[in-house]
Amino acid sequence: MRFQREILFHYRSHFSFITKLALPISFLVLLWMAYGSYMDGERTVIEQQQQQLLTIAKLNSTSIESFFDEQMHTLQILTGNREMSLAIANKNEAVIDENLSAYYAAKKDSIYRISQVNLEGRVVHTFPKRTRRDAIKAYELIKDDIQRVLREKKPFIASAKLEKQGHYIVHLFQPVYLDGKFQGALISVVNLNAVYEKLLKPIRVGTKGYIHVKDQQGYYLMHPSEENIGLSLSAIKAKYPGLDYRDLEKLFKMQLTQEQGSAFYHSYWWGDEFYTKTKKIEAFSRVHLGDSFWVVAAAMNYDDVREPIAQNRIKTIEIFSMIVLTLACAVYIIMRTKKNKEALEYETRYLRELNNKNELLRKKDLQLQHSQKLQLIGTISGEIAHDFNNLLTPIRGYAEIMLSRIEPAEEIYDYVSEIYDASEKARLIIEEILLLSRLESGKVKKNAPVKVEEQVEEALGLIKSFLSPKVNAVFKKRVDSAVIFANKVQIHQVIMNLCNNAYQAMKTAGGELKIILDTIPLQEVKKIRENVLEVRDYVTLSISDTGRGMSDDTLQKIFDPFFTTKPAGEGTGLGLYIVQSILEKHQGFIFVDSELGKGSTFTVYLPKTEFVAKETEINMNPVFTEQRRILLVDDKQRVLKAMRRGLESYGFHVETESDSVEALQRFEKSPNHYDLVITDQAMPYLTGTELAERIKVINPSMKIILITGYVEDHVVAYKERLIIDEYMCKPVAGSDMAQMIYKVLQS
Repeated sequence: MRFQREILFHYRSHFSFITKLALPISFLVLLWMAYGSYMDGERTVIEQQQQQLLTIAKLNSTSIESFFDEQMHTLQILTGNREMSLAIANKNEAVIDENLSAYYAAKKDSIYRISQVNLEGRVVHTFPKRTRRDAIKAYELIKDDIQRVLREKKPFIASAKLEKQGHYIVHLFQPVYLDGKFQGALISVVNLNAVYEKLLKPIRVGTKGYIHVKDQQGYYLMHPSEENIGLSLSAIKAKYPGLDYRDLEKLFKMQLTQEQGSAFYHSYWWGDEFYTKTKKIEAFSRVHLGDSFWVVAAAMNYDDVREPIAQNRIKTIEIFSMIVLTLACAVYIIMRTKKNKEALEYETRYLRELNNKNELLRKKDLQLQHSQKLQLIGTISGEIAHDFNNLLTPIRGYAEIMLSRIEPAEEIYDYVSEIYDASEKARLIIEEILLLSRLESGKVKKNAPVKVEEQVEEALGLIKSFLSPKVNAVFKKRVDSAVIFANKVQIHQVIMNLCNNAYQAMKTAGGELKIILDTIPLQEVKKIRENVLEVRDYVTLSISDTGRGMSDDTLQKIFDPFFTTKPAGEGTGLGLYIVQSILEKHQGFIFVDSELGKGSTFTVYLPKTEFVAKETEINMNPVFTEQRRILLVDDKQRVLKAMRRGLESYGFHVETESDSVEALQRFEKSPNHYDLVITDQAMPYLTGTELAERIKVINPSMKIILITGYVEDHVVAYKERLIIDEYMCKPVAGSDMAQMIYKVLQS
């Protein structure tokens, strides 16, 4: 007995020693892991900040380049105006002054002045007017550039010139031609201080950071401190002697030899009262203008980066302390444990808690994945709709043309009809994608009084075509009038989705699909949900099945996006999510009642309206008494060809153009030749709205129809501003466009 106690004591001593030894080893391991995690976090934060600064520099480079491209383009439009060209050729000073003053009034927020140069190289007109002394001084700055434009007869952007301390200007030269003969040039003078105030100054970079611009010789062109504008690094050294410029010299050298990059360096905040050496981060990118380039740089205080790093360090220390504390408590409990049973129970509890944490983390990860999927869909759905609709337009257009030329008795008529119907189903799928991403398809009509009974009967007519004989569909109407103010297509989609789900639940075993239409007073609705729209009555639509039903766990997830109980490949998990989204847009809601083995009932609640629903309009083909000339613009040749043939089948004379810039040039040559312009929205060079804006400048009375993949807010804004007269959504066929043309031309 004594021998057994000695053995037990021996084992306990060894266990105690091993436990005590494990504690400091574990502490060191955790310390090493915490330090590694902190260092990785610090590197990540710094790299992300560098990348963000570089992105800011690139975006501002693009912004400056786009600004000067726009300035050159508008100046080109002015020189391309025949009235202006004739005035310059004939030396009609009144017309020249009128055009120059109008151009300056439109662009005065960004240009300094505008001038005309004659064939002898003299500046003969300037707006605003200047004194003779100022004119001579300004001419000395650009006399070499004037000789260049007279010699080359081509447009160009001259290098930036310091007009006075703290004030740079850039001259834009645009030659003037009349019937191919050179007549001189126009000079637009851009004020770089105004450009900085408009484009760069509003951008915040940390607490003290800013955006600045240098030319390829290293002179500051744009800077928040006007005292530094026009200074190079050598001039700054002379102005602020006794400071350390070593890092700044390396940075300037890097910026003048590399396209883009970022660096840490030590410098000073020139606007401070006392100059203190400070660590900074700066990223830069080039912008090429004419024969030279500028360096656009974004600089910020390194302390702005250190703050999140310090917060990360505090969190790391807190986590490490908690882990160490947890480990110490665990070791203490284990050392105090006298019985193996108690130790086992503790370990079991610990593992259960750990498992719960892992399950919680797994759920959070799934939620994050769902959120990322939705964000991804919202980003690319517009591109998907545009590409698919470009493919559907020729399919639907040619199918419509063939149906109009084939007798219904011919066998091929059925084949073409199937193609047309398939394209229509594909269009509806695109509308569902756009609805999911909160975009507007353009095909969907605006809200109007809708008879719910008609939508149910229309949906049942479609559903019965694919119901199996085992499923019986029943519709019961308990009220005479059930009218809601809604989007007819989206309400139809809600009914179809719910009926299809009910059918899928009974597809194998069979059963009864029951639809009940009724109304209930507001007081009854508030017993189900408190926050509802205050109307007298609500329309209720119950869709029930006798299928397998759902468990409580499933009921909690059915409206989550991407959740489905169907096998892989048979469902997307988006149907009920879309239904709920549509009802929320219509200030309604849905309630579900289900039990395993007894089926499910989905009840939709929508506010009833007192408006009277209009009868369905008969869609008649328009009749034109005279041939209309149309300019059709689309960058996709197949789409262009299909739409042209669809319009020609209605008697239109159609001219096509696949390049938006060439289309504008064609219109400029003959602005009164066309009765109407139809243009696609998503095109290179000039978008549809940009092309429409320029056409309206040339001929304000021209009718314009915009074709788009989906309707964005700015498209509606262009219609409200009368830049476009109407818009349509792809896919479009000849009949769709003919009806819209008739509507626009008759308006």
